[in-house]
Amino acid sequence: MTTSSAASPPAERVRPLELFFDLVFVFTITQVAAVLTADPSAPGLARAVGLLAIIWWMYGGYAWLTNSLDLSRTAPRLLLLTGMAAYFVMSLAVPRFYDEGPYGLILGLAYLVVVTVHLAAFLGTSGRGAILRLGPINVVAALLVVVAGIVSPPARPWVLLAAVGLHYASPFLVGIGGFVIGAGHFVERHALALIILLGESIIAVGTVASERGEVLPLVLGSVLALAVSAGMWWLYFERDGLDSEELLDAMPPRRRGLAALLSFGFAYLVVIIGVTMAAVGMKKAITYFTEPLHDFELWLLPLGLVTYLVGLAAFHRALAPGWPWSRLVAAATALLCVPAGLLAGGWLMLLVGAVVLAGAVLVSRAPALNGR
Repeated sequence: MTTSSAASPPAERVRPLELFFDLVFVFTITQVAAVLTADPSAPGLARAVGLLAIIWWMYGGYAWLTNSLDLSRTAPRLLLLTGMAAYFVMSLAVPRFYDEGPYGLILGLAYLVVVTVHLAAFLGTSGRGAILRLGPINVVAALLVVVAGIVSPPARPWVLLAAVGLHYASPFLVGIGGFVIGAGHFVERHALALIILLGESIIAVGTVASERGEVLPLVLGSVLALAVSAGMWWLYFERDGLDSEELLDAMPPRRRGLAALLSFGFAYLVVIIGVTMAAVGMKKAITYFTEPLHDFELWLLPLGLVTYLVGLAAFHRALAPGWPWSRLVAAATALLCVPAGLLAGGWLMLLVGAVVLAGAVLVSRAPALNGR
């Protein structure tokens, strides 16, 4: 199924069907968080990041697609719904992708459908020429994901890594000239995905706090976790989210594509990884609310905050000259969560994280410290 060859102008704002798609996408991310929750270790994190990388790559691909897709017509709507259905099947297979059994192959085949639908839908837009260069590489990468689902579990992460490498190298192999970016729609689409993901992280933390059935973790723990998530939200949505539209819109079209790729593609992946790690880390902090954390569980929240803040810094740098140094200083300061969790437990770790983010919010209002 393909759309008409008539090209559509870039969309100005996100349509309801795109928001519907984002809800399915975020559910897929929460399923990846479940992989890390079940195996809170360095190898578990590596496996989760591999899945996040391919999931985010095609989410970005669909954001570029819907930027120029006419969703007032039936055929494009059906294509997007088909891609959404494939994403949903992927999400159901994610928790068992690295296990023996059929789920690895199911995820791989669903991902191949996601990529194929994306290619087919793009053929009816102004990016037809560009997707004819990039699309076949996406298909090859998707076939590698299928192969990853077939090989033995120990080999699976390595084949998946090859698919990730091919995806993220492809724009530099064939170029991204020919894609049209409507700044307002593009920025809003990614911001909606981020805010839904932050909301889902709060739901997950609240679920863990409720299951413990203890008043202190339920009340104080939930409030502290909310403060951490609110700080992450505030840092992006007060300035970065607003500034990015203006910065993208002011760029020449040829430069805009590369800037969008580096900021909303590469840097945003780091941001998404950070949110996912922090969400799992907050759940572990609630679980060990008054007990010292040990092993890799101790590092999940601190590393999640560090990754998120570094991602925000890279995001800003991809769009504007100068590094936002307050983000980088806050990233280093977030490591104070480690001794807090080791000495006193999850409650102090959450408190330190909330204070670090609050300080970053206050300092970020000084333009000289933020590359502005």
